[in-house]
Amino acid sequence: MSRWLAMFLVTTALTGCSLYRADLAQGNSITPESLRQLKPNLTKHQVQQIMGTPALTPYFELDQWNYNYASIDGLHRDQLLKYKTITLYFKNNKLESYTSNEWHAENLPKHK
Repeated sequence: MSRWLAMFLVTTALTGCSLYRADLAQGNSITPESLRQLKPNLTKHQVQQIMGTPALTPYFELDQWNYNYASIDGLHRDQLLKYKTITLYFKNNKLESYTSNEWHAENLPKHK
């Protein structure tokens, strides 16, 4: 009986060591190239072609698009979730400005 228990414990321990943990990513993947393409007066359609469909469009704020991205390194699951967001603001269906602490659209002014 103790022999089976020892084999079970060793097998369980070895199985736990060999687990592969994939990186997890969710949301809009934003590239520096797509941010460089953003400039004032782009239409919503043009922005969508560059950035993709926004993850969140507030129902009552149709002139605000939110792109969110969350990721975690599979090898370091004990670390905090990395979360990035960029909000694009439109006026008269034209891109006007943005806010973000992580991504920087160099050709587009910051929102006040």
